[in-house]
Amino acid sequence: MKFRDYFAIVILIVVAIAGRAMTETPVRETENPRRPDPDILEPPAAEIPRSAGRMLPAESDNDPRLIVEVGEKTGASVGTAFSVDSSGIWVTAHHVTSDCNIVGLEKKDGKLVRALEISERSDADITIFRTRGGRPQMKIVQPQLRIGDDGYSFGYPQGIAGDVHGRVIGRGRMLTRGRYRKEEPVVAWTQVKRVPDRGPDLSGISGGPWVNSRGEVIGVHVAGSPRRGRSYSTDPRSLINAVRSSGVETYGLINTDSADGLLNPARFSQYGTRLRDNLVVAKVVCLVGEKWRRLARQRG
Repeated sequence: MKFRDYFAIVILIVVAIAGRAMTETPVRETENPRRPDPDILEPPAAEIPRSAGRMLPAESDNDPRLIVEVGEKTGASVGTAFSVDSSGIWVTAHHVTSDCNIVGLEKKDGKLVRALEISERSDADITIFRTRGGRPQMKIVQPQLRIGDDGYSFGYPQGIAGDVHGRVIGRGRMLTRGRYRKEEPVVAWTQVKRVPDRGPDLSGISGGPWVNSRGEVIGVHVAGSPRRGRSYSTDPRSLINAVRSSGVETYGLINTDSADGLLNPARFSQYGTRLRDNLVVAKVVCLVGEKWRRLARQRG
C-alpha cells in the first residue's frame, strides 16, 4: 500500500472520531437560574414544518442530553404555578421551590398566600404544594404528540406576565446538576412567538403549564436555551404521575375554563391573560435569607 493510501485512511479515522465527539459532548452554560445551552443538535426553526405529522418517538436513554446547572439562591426569585385541583393543589417546578425559606403565591394586591405541604419530586423537575383555598383547575392529559404540534405556555417570564407559542421539535434527557441531581425525559420546543416579546430568555415562566389547542396541560415549563430560542417541558407521563401521587385523579378532571377558540397562534395571549386574571396561573415567590427574615419580622 502506498504512503498516500495510509494517509487517507488516517484522515478518515480522525474525521469519524471528531464527528462522534460533536454529537455526544454537551455545551455547558452557567447562566442562572435555568438557561442552559445544550448541544441538542436541533434543526433551525425555519426548517420545522407547521404540522409534520410524524409521531414524537417514545423516550429513550439515547435521547440527546442537556445539562442544566442549578446555582445557589439568594434574596428573592420568582416562578410560575398552576392549579390542578380546586381544593388548593398546585404544580410548579422543583428548581423554583428548592432551598426557599418561604414559598408563596402572589395575589393581585401583592400579598402572598403561603404554600403548604411542599413535595418536590425526585424523578422530575416538579413540585406539588397546597394552599388554603383553591382556584379553578386545569385539565391534565397524556397526549399523542407529533413533531410540529403547536403548544402554548403561560406565566411570568422575567417576573412579568407573558406567554409563548411553541412547536414540538423532539425529545431530550435533562440532567440537573448543582443544588441537586436528577435525570428525566423532556420535550423540546422551538419558540415561535412571545407576547410581549422581551427576547427568548423566559426566566420566571418556569413551573408554568404547556397546553395544547384545547387548553389541556401536557407538561410543565422547566428549562430553556435563549441562544437557540428553545424551551423544554416535562414529559407528560412525569406530570401525570406527580399529580396522581398527590391524590388528584387526572382522568376525572374537568376543564373549567374553556379555550373558547382563543388557543391559536393569533390569540393565545388572551387566554393567558384570562388564566392569570382568574389566578389559575399564578406567580410563585421564593424568599431566601434576609428577605425571609425581614418578612417574618414585619409579620411579628
